[in-house]
Amino acid sequence: MAWAKPCGPYCRNVMKGCLANQADLDTEWKNLIDAMLTVADRLSRPFSVDAAVLSLPKRIAEAIIYMQDNLNTFNSKVFQACGIPPENPSPDEPIKRGKNIAEDLSDVSRKIRSIMEYWIQLPNKLCVDREAKGSEENKCWNGMALDRYLPEVMGDGLANQINNPEVEIDITKPDMIIRQQIMQLKIMTSRMKNAINGNDVDFQDASDDISGSGSGMCNDDHCFHNQQIMVRSTHRPRVYPNPPVKKNEVKGDGRQILPCAVLYLLSLATMLFRR
Repeated sequence: MAWAKPCGPYCRNVMKGCLANQADLDTEWKNLIDAMLTVADRLSRPFSVDAAVLSLPKRIAEAIIYMQDNLNTFNSKVFQACGIPPENPSPDEPIKRGKNIAEDLSDVSRKIRSIMEYWIQLPNKLCVDREAKGSEENKCWNGMALDRYLPEVMGDGLANQINNPEVEIDITKPDMIIRQQIMQLKIMTSRMKNAINGNDVDFQDASDDISGSGSGMCNDDHCFHNQQIMVRSTHRPRVYPNPPVKKNEVKGDGRQILPCAVLYLLSLATMLFRR
């Protein structure tokens, strides 16, 4: 039986049952992507980031004039904060020209549109390369034998799995971790919309808004042990433990090299203008 491919509807019912809670992310996921596309559209209009960048030469010229009038005070503050610059600084590496902002926005918009239906398409994507097709559908694995699969395919989401013939799941006990992620998506979407409307946005991590000892979302017993899923099978499934995930190490330098270098260059430009 190892060579037999599963029937397409059978595979989809198994996947829809196992990923029922994840499918409930769909609504808020789409809302967040809609908000992101709106932000991208706003940035591609006139008076966007490009327009702000193009106004920099005029502002830099005004800043240089101001520096000429306050050169001594400015130099003393720069040298006090950054130290005295070396006499022969090493030359900087040439900076490669990046993409146009409009091109980046178009690329990002195209990519996020492609994942708009991610959560409800996931069961199909997991089955499409494994399921029987064409004439094989009459001799595919239906969970019991090599034969056609007769039950209908269930809908998406936890509530639609009440009559799933392949996966027994209690629809009254949703996965609380998924519920927290849905809340995070709502918070992120709300902040996006506030930014679009010109309102102040608190960029605190969304996970901080719904977690903590006093959040009251759930306790350990309910968050991790509230879901029981049983998949009908003629063989005991093998369990492969997940390897431990190493957190990415982030290293940084406490010295403010870049701001100091910019201030130093502006000082040199001022002295050149005075000559």
